[in-house]
Amino acid sequence: AGYRKGAEEPALNKADKLPFDVYTALIIIVFFIEIVIMQGIYDNYALIGAGIVFAIADFLLLLMYLLSMATRIKVGGLLKNTLIFFILRFIWRCLRKTARGLAYILKSISLVWKAVLIILGLSFIELIVMALTGWEPELIFVWWFIEKLILTPFILMLVISLKKLQKGGLTIAAGDLNYKVDTSHMFWDFKRYGEALNSINRGMSRVVEERMKSERLKTELITNVSHDIKTPLTSIINYVDLIKKEKPENERVGEYLEVLDRQSKRLKKLIEDLVEASKASTGNLAVNFTPCEIGVLLDQTVGEYEERLAQNGLELILAKPQEPVMIVADGRHLWRIFDNLMNNICKYTQPSTRVYLTLEKQGGRALITFRNISRYQLNINGEELMERFVRGDSSRSTEGSGLGLAIAKSLTELQKGSLDLTIDGDLFKVVLSFNTLE
Repeated sequence: AGYRKGAEEPALNKADKLPFDVYTALIIIVFFIEIVIMQGIYDNYALIGAGIVFAIADFLLLLMYLLSMATRIKVGGLLKNTLIFFILRFIWRCLRKTARGLAYILKSISLVWKAVLIILGLSFIELIVMALTGWEPELIFVWWFIEKLILTPFILMLVISLKKLQKGGLTIAAGDLNYKVDTSHMFWDFKRYGEALNSINRGMSRVVEERMKSERLKTELITNVSHDIKTPLTSIINYVDLIKKEKPENERVGEYLEVLDRQSKRLKKLIEDLVEASKASTGNLAVNFTPCEIGVLLDQTVGEYEERLAQNGLELILAKPQEPVMIVADGRHLWRIFDNLMNNICKYTQPSTRVYLTLEKQGGRALITFRNISRYQLNINGEELMERFVRGDSSRSTEGSGLGLAIAKSLTELQKGSLDLTIDGDLFKVVLSFNTLE
């Protein structure tokens, strides 16, 4: 039953698509009509003929009915393909939509009005129950009115207290640490919870203030210590230059001077990077927002590093759109970001490989992507690599402070952008994202 020629799965025909309960009702009606007809025939021969015809018809109808039932069972729609099921499903959908509508209305009104509606609903139910019990209506109504007169203000006070706590929690969670919950008209646990919220608020404010003070003191300490170190370091660099101008005859002395010159300049660069990283991470750098065309700045970066890349056997491929891509940022800080990233590329890229620099617009954002193949094994994830003084284990023997990426990330965030670092095997990818200026 249900299988057609050339088909692997059973399927319903036109008769099977009729609702099963309607199909059953039609069969019963046919049987009832036959019984009525048989009762109206008085001639024996006619009765026998009609009985034979009806018996054959009933057999065929019953066979069709059973085949249709078997097909519906195989397909899996015996109960679902009934008129009763359709009606019940329609009623259920209407009830569900009504419940959702009521829930939406309850969510849209305030907490106080919810309590008022609940009180009115309970009061209405109580009145109906009292009316059905047959009690004396005058006395019952007086007691009912007194009860509501006492209970309603009490419930409303509880609801108002709960609303204050709800508003205070949401406000504090949104970051307003100066907000205070009014607990003057609260009582019991509501008052204790309100005071607890205020205590949390005070504690969070104190922690934030201490954190800001700590960051400020740390920045001042780094700045002062760096200044104290730079003063004698500048003298060392100057005296090394003076000794080099004397052109000492001893070759070893000349080699020592080269080492002193190189390492002192490296130390000076490290101190400058440390001060800048500290200021950038705490937001103590001034940012002058102006319209900037990223494509022009990238062209300048490529021109600046073209010779150095060629010395390292690196081929730079720049891809950017024809139309200008404008953002609002600080050109000086943008140049420092590109300078740090390109400096890392020159230091740590595998020789004789390509470096890809891409600019594109996506959904109101300007995306600048730097891609290169690392010379060293990168056994560290991107988040750790962007922390201060962190470098891959294999690159610790090279020059560098481990501050370049940290400075680039802080400067990017100062300009309301984002810097994402992805490491896939030896592939090193940095994506800068800024809002475009339409």
